[in-house]
Amino acid sequence: MGKQHRKPSDPQEIARRRAERAANEAEIRRMRGQGAVVNLDRARRIVSAYRASPFVKLRDSDTITAGQASAAERLCMDWAAWRGLDGRPEPSEVRASTSDGTVAQVVTDRMIAAGDRVARVLKKVGPMDRDLLAALVASVVEDDRPLPWRDIVRRVTGVSQGVRQSQMVVAATENLARVYAMQ
Repeated sequence: MGKQHRKPSDPQEIARRRAERAANEAEIRRMRGQGAVVNLDRARRIVSAYRASPFVKLRDSDTITAGQASAAERLCMDWAAWRGLDGRPEPSEVRASTSDGTVAQVVTDRMIAAGDRVARVLKKVGPMDRDLLAALVASVVEDDRPLPWRDIVRRVTGVSQGVRQSQMVVAATENLARVYAMQ
């Protein structure tokens, strides 16, 4: 005979468990409200949470193709390397102090090469797509709390209708994927 799960009969224990469940639900709502993907177990406990890039979200909703999302993620990786935000320090990195005592920013060959790749790719996608992709990717890579992608599209393009915003991102990521395919 297996263990039987018994519910507590103590009113204080019941109240404590209700408060825990309410706090857990509030945390789930808070994280989802900030754009996080929250994975739960069968008891609705948080197993993991992460902030997916808008390109992953658009791919998962079948708005953009896997190839378009892959191209956008490739641009994100190069952007992160260019800005020194990819978490890969150079083995021989040297930090030098400036005359005012602050630490000078070290620019590595890897960062310069990544910046050249970003510039080359964005030059080939065209001016409208370049501005939109640069804003989306900069938000994904550089911002601690990035704006929702629709707000970025609205700010860059002036388009406020949801379907047209999606079309703008689809066109930009399709052109980006074509540029990468030609390389």
